[in-house]
Amino acid sequence: MMKRAIIERAVPLAVLVLLPSAVLAQEGGDTMSFSESESAAPTPAAAPAAEAAPAEEAAPAETDTDSDTGAGAGTTSEADVASALGGDTGAATAGAKPAAGTQAEPVKKDEIWAVQQVYALRAGRVDFQPSFGLSLNDPYVQHQAISLAAAYYITEVLAVGLSFNFYRWLEGTTDLNFSVSRATHQTVPINEYFLGAQLNFTYVPMYGKFAFFKQWILHWDIWVLGGGGFILTRPTPVIDPEYRTFDFAMKFCFNVGMGGRLYLTRFLAVYLELRDYIFPEELENLETWASPEDRAANDKAHPWMSPDTKITNNVMLHVGVSLFIPFTFEYELPK
Repeated sequence: MMKRAIIERAVPLAVLVLLPSAVLAQEGGDTMSFSESESAAPTPAAAPAAEAAPAEEAAPAETDTDSDTGAGAGTTSEADVASALGGDTGAATAGAKPAAGTQAEPVKKDEIWAVQQVYALRAGRVDFQPSFGLSLNDPYVQHQAISLAAAYYITEVLAVGLSFNFYRWLEGTTDLNFSVSRATHQTVPINEYFLGAQLNFTYVPMYGKFAFFKQWILHWDIWVLGGGGFILTRPTPVIDPEYRTFDFAMKFCFNVGMGGRLYLTRFLAVYLELRDYIFPEELENLETWASPEDRAANDKAHPWMSPDTKITNNVMLHVGVSLFIPFTFEYELPK
């Protein structure tokens, strides 16, 4: 009876001692492992999720799988993680294909320089230039003129045109001429101009723009021109003006010059032009009585004309406006 009582007391004690050891062994042991067939088979609780899988077919096909947990990485990529962390994604995604639904980073190319179009096109347009001219290099007589020029631009830089100058009744002797005649009792032969016309060719070598008071952009161009035509002139009688009279005679006139234009609009501009009119001039004979030699060398109907001619350079400054017709134009290429 005593042995039975000892056994009955020892069994519960052994159970109390060994049970905690079994529990501790279960928690601190190795993790459970499953075969491929067991891991692929869905658990009863995951069955509804498997049925909803077709709705998530938009997920990328190439996804990494966590080997430890067996769960898919989903649509989250390394680039997304690096972007969320604020890091440089260039090195992390080098050589990797862009994720579906995202755009690849554009490849950096050379810089493209924008060239502004010409402010006012000239080709195919007519440039009308009314102006007022003033002679600069004759100290004894002032030749002033009302001028009108028209040029057709064959190209953007080359034009052909006509110019016309009217001098009649707009000129007069200077104070220097009067002072010299009064002080020395000598006179200087001077001539009178009536009108002139020229055929000119214009070339525009430079054009550009500049900032005016840092608020306005002004466009400009510079041209050179040259051509030939005629001019009507005659000597102004200073010796016996009551008896000597002269008629206007036509002379060949060659002209060269250059000018600059400042655009106010695409069809209106102001300009300055410096032009030299070169022609052979006939002067009055300073002798009161013509000698036989002079009479033989000159026309007997005009014995008061000097036998010599003088190459005259009439340098004039023209100030006027430039009007382009038609007023509008179209660029060949869009901006």
